[in-house]
Amino acid sequence: MKNNHAEVMQSLADEHDVLAALIGADRVHYLDIPMHRNIGDLLIMSGTLRFFERYQIRIGVKAAYFSYRTRWALPNDVIVFQGGGNFGDLYDGHQQARHSVIQALPRNRIIILPQTIHFRSKDAYEECCKTFSQHPDLHICVRDRSSYELALPMSRHVYLLPDMAHQLWPIQRSRHPESRHLALMRVDKERANAIATDFDLRADWEELFQRSEKRRIQRACRLLRALHLMHFSLARVSHGLDLWVEYVGKFIDDAVHLFSRFDIITTDRLHAHLLACLMGIPNTIWNNSYGKNHTYAAAWTGSSDIVQLGQSVLPDEKSPTDKYGETQNT
Repeated sequence: MKNNHAEVMQSLADEHDVLAALIGADRVHYLDIPMHRNIGDLLIMSGTLRFFERYQIRIGVKAAYFSYRTRWALPNDVIVFQGGGNFGDLYDGHQQARHSVIQALPRNRIIILPQTIHFRSKDAYEECCKTFSQHPDLHICVRDRSSYELALPMSRHVYLLPDMAHQLWPIQRSRHPESRHLALMRVDKERANAIATDFDLRADWEELFQRSEKRRIQRACRLLRALHLMHFSLARVSHGLDLWVEYVGKFIDDAVHLFSRFDIITTDRLHAHLLACLMGIPNTIWNNSYGKNHTYAAAWTGSSDIVQLGQSVLPDEKSPTDKYGETQNT
């Protein structure tokens, strides 16, 4: 039985109360700020910043995964990693940064905000479990039950929580709809076999950016890397990231303006689904290549009366061995 959409969304935003209790009154270092134009990661970042503001949590340091120096951490600082879908061996730089910080700061509380975990390699998964489990105060938040099972050998503190983008509920339309159907479909390595028909516009996030915007983002990333390599001060690096956060808010506004044009959304991108939910737009969510979309819907948004799945039933939950790509005997 489906539930009222507004009630579902408000309850999901309230699930994050446990994170505020974990952080308490201590200062946070917010790491893995997204330095790219992926709207999903930017929505997570904006939701996280809204969460910090809502609970009056002090941010002492903001840093991209490649620009953080562990010597900046004081004994009582809480290290908070951005959530998302880069936990595993698909995105090496982000995972290596987590390993480095977790090993270097054994006395600091470390919180990984809600993630989907996916490993292709059994060896990489086991190495991660070995490293992470040695930290006594590591708290791992995950977005679905498959990831929860994968995280249990990594920490004694594992939490099943919805994506941080839910802190943005509700987002108002910026205009009245003028078309019926937007199909926002992946063209990257997470693309599966999603089907969209009878649409007025079909595109992926990448196709919605102007070339000039892409060049500006590339220059900003190069500048921040240069500041890091030249050992500029924490204040200078933080100022650069504050400017970046302010700048990329425009991309979220553009996405909201685009979605506002349509009555319904079909997508195989998790955060296109979440943006539609945040705006109260009826939507159909198809799976990505390793199943995170439907496992997320099974845990959180699938009960909403405006959400449909891109197949008649939810897929069976994958086991941990399925998740890191091992072939199972049937």
